[in-house]
This record gives sequence, structure tokens and C-alpha cells, in this order.
Amino acid sequence: MPEVKAAAKVRPVDAAWAFALRAGLAVAIPLVVLVAAGHPAWAGVATFGAFTALYARDEPYPRRARVLTAAATGLIAGVFAGTAAALAPQPEPFGTAAVAVVGGAATLLCGRFRVGPPGGLMFAFATAVTSAMPATPTDLWRHPLLCAGSALLAWLIAMTGALIDRDAPMRLAVARALRAAAALSTAPAGTAGLLARQQAAAAIERAWRAVPPDRPAEALLIARAETELSGVHGHRPEAAAALRSLADQVARRGPAPVPETEQAETDEVLGRRIYALLLREPGPRRPGPVWPAAARVALGALAAGAAAGVLAHVTGLGHPYWAALSAVAVLQADSLRLTLHKSIQRAAGTTIGLFLAGAAVALPGDHWTLVAAIAIAQVCAELLVVRNYGLAMLAITPLALLVGELGKPTPAADLIGDRLVQTLLGCALGLIAAALVRNRAAARHLDEAIDEVTTATTALRRDRSDATGEARRLALLLLTLREAYGVASGEPGLDPGVTEQVLTAERAGRQVLAGRRDGPSGLSGSTA
Repeated sequence: MPEVKAAAKVRPVDAAWAFALRAGLAVAIPLVVLVAAGHPAWAGVATFGAFTALYARDEPYPRRARVLTAAATGLIAGVFAGTAAALAPQPEPFGTAAVAVVGGAATLLCGRFRVGPPGGLMFAFATAVTSAMPATPTDLWRHPLLCAGSALLAWLIAMTGALIDRDAPMRLAVARALRAAAALSTAPAGTAGLLARQQAAAAIERAWRAVPPDRPAEALLIARAETELSGVHGHRPEAAAALRSLADQVARRGPAPVPETEQAETDEVLGRRIYALLLREPGPRRPGPVWPAAARVALGALAAGAAAGVLAHVTGLGHPYWAALSAVAVLQADSLRLTLHKSIQRAAGTTIGLFLAGAAVALPGDHWTLVAAIAIAQVCAELLVVRNYGLAMLAITPLALLVGELGKPTPAADLIGDRLVQTLLGCALGLIAAALVRNRAAARHLDEAIDEVTTATTALRRDRSDATGEARRLALLLLTLREAYGVASGEPGLDPGVTEQVLTAERAGRQVLAGRRDGPSGLSGSTA
């Protein structure tokens, strides 16, 4: 089955260890402090603040600081909502409602501001677990305070790299843009290779955002990637090898490499750079439809939580919040196809991961054993999640159970049985929610994006009176087109001919931007 094969695909990664170790350290320090102080139950709550470090993993430090601050605020709010639900007369239905509201709101905001993985999941996770923990009125302020303290620590750990190597995110972004452009040499032609071209365009756009105006050498490297993306010279294997070599060089500390080029190619590359520079500060972009994703999360969490509650009442099965959380997890995707992939990955990964979880929970020892196991599981999860979500579940499954054990110990056999049934239930109901709440606005948004790119391309080709403004607008519309296609192509019922329209519109727009080497008045001299 093609979708199973796609779900099992393992992605290549780079620079994963630094992020994984940051995340493990952010989790381990508050756990060690609170367990040493004799408050292991508090340590479980503090773990949620440490999840702040999971966001903005490769962002430049100014944006990273903003995203981490927002993530910390959301996690504190999630812990407060979960604790309030735990104090309700009937915690389970209130907890399910809290998970649905927090998960839906977090998904909406993460989509609106393009926060990226893990999206709204960790906020729902914090809400779900705290809603199932024993609580007193004092915990209504104590739990958010513990979360805030560990979130502050996680923020500092994630930002400490700025003191050591402030340019590391920039170099990583440039290297990824070069490698993504190099990958086009082996991508199939036509619509079959559209995904590779979309990925290269996204990597190049992120690189332009990461490079400051006073770094012409790095900017020239990204312009070389732009040239490869345009395909004006064809995608030759020797050009791809040169791009990969440049990527390896720029990823290391030190001066950026200067590519050897002929004068004609240098002029062309600089011309491309003039207009690609417009992507650095693009201003606001019209967002795609984010309400369907948020509605899917809320509906899926409510349905899964309600079904799990009924199942718990009939059979005595525990931890019904796991079903709601699983629904939220698989619905952190832009389309129905990606939701199907996540459902397959989470169900398969959890089933296998439960063997590891059983061994971890049954480990002899005290709370220090749990602390060590949680830190190790966190590092392993972050190393694997960028490769494949299903592989990451091999570590995430023990991690979730161990965090719950700190706050509320439960026999291992009960944990494993509850986790398996509730996860499968949540995945199934999350997938049903994705199928019921159709994102019909996605196709309409894509059609509008194609029309706008075509109109802007024609206007820029004809009118040179406002080259800077028109080029900026077209650059923004191309980014919107790429995002719109990524969502619409994963929804059922998309006209097959639309893919060719996207290819044609994108190719024409990029050629116009790249070909206007005259640039705005005086710009060529300032960027050479």
C-alpha cells in the first residue's frame, strides 16, 4: 500500500544531536532538583515546562526567543487548564473537554504563526496528564509555577548557543538549502518531482530568512541554490556535487566558501540574489485555512475522550485521556493524507514501543531510575522524530508512561494494556475526524494562489515602474502557492490537472524574478 510505504519512509537528518541533548538537559535538570528535594510528583509537572525546548529547534536566535516565549506561555496555560479540570467534580469529562479546547486553540495558533513541530501536541499533552493527576486547590497556582520555572530553564538552555556560536542556525539553513537544491539532480521531471522542488524552495526561503544583510558570501551561496532551483542550466550531476561540497564547507565554523564561477554566471547569480533578498523581510502573508485543522483536533479529542470514557465505565479500562491525546497527535498534520500517515506511525510505533515501555516501567530502582530513563528517552525521541514519527514513538511511548509514573504510580501491566487500547482508539477516531471535517477551503485557496501568481507574474513582466514592490509581492505569492499546494494535495478530490497548473505558475514566476537582473535602482551595486 503506497500510504503505508510513505508512512514508513525514513528521512535523512543533520545537526540532530545538538537539539536532542538540549532537550534532554532541559528535562533532566528540573527532575534532578525536585526529586532530590523530595517532591517527585512535582517533577512530573515540571517536565511540561521543559517541553519549551522542543520548539524552534533550528530557528535563528531572535525568532527562536519569540517562539520559545510563546511556547512557554502556552504550556503554563495548558498545565493550569489541566489542574483546574482535575479539581472538577468529574475530572475525566472536564479533562477531555480541556484537552479538546487547548489542543484546538494551540493547533490554530501554531498554524496561524507557522510555529512548526511539535505544534499543538505538547500543550494538549500537558493538559491531559495534569487533568489526570491528583490535585488540591493549592496546585492551581503551584503547578503553573513549577511549569514556569522549568520553562525558563529550558528557554535559557535553548538560547545559550547564541553565546557560543550565534551563526550556527544561519550556516545550517544555508547548507540545507544547498543540499536541497543539489537533490534536484536526481528528482524526476514533471509533476513527479514537484515535491523535491517544493522542498528545495522551502529550504531556500528559510535560508534567506536566516542570513542577515551584512553576509554577502552566504547570500551568494543561497543565490547559487536559487539558480539550481530555476533549472536554467539543467540539473547536472557535477553541479549537484559542487553544491554538496559547498554545503559541507559552509556547515563548518569559519569564513563561508566562495564558489568559483565564470563572469556570466556571477552576473546571473547576483541578479537572482537581488530579488531573492526580498524574501528576507517579506512582511505579512495571507495564511491558508487553519480553522479546519483546529476543528479536526477539537472534534477528534472530544470523540476519542468520550468513547474512552464509555469504554472505561464498561470495562474498567483506565487512562481515557490517552485516547484524546492520541487523536490530537495524529491530527497535527496539514491534510487527511498526512493524518493517515501519522495514524499508521503512531499505532505501529506505540505497539512496538510498549515492549520497551514495559521494561522501563518494570525497572528495579527508585525515582532516580525513572529520572535517568526519562532523560534518555527524551534524547532518543528527539533524535528519531526528525527521521520518522513512528520510530520516535519507540521512545515517546516509554517517556509518556514514565512521566505519568512520577506523578501517579500505576502497575506496569495496567499501564501497557490501557496505553495500547486507548492509543488505537484515539488514532482511529482522529482519522475519522479528519475524514469528516473536510478542508474544502484548501482547494479554493490553491486556485486563488495560482491566479494571483499568474496575475503578478504578468504584471511584473510588463511593468518596470515599481520593480521592487511587484517583485516582493510575487515572491510572497510564490511562498503562499507552495504552502497552499502542500495542504490541498493531501486532501481527497483534488483535480489532477491542478498540479501541472502549479508547476507552470511557479516556473513562470521564478523565471521572471530571476530574469530581471537590472534590479531596483542602485540595488545591484549595493549587493555585489
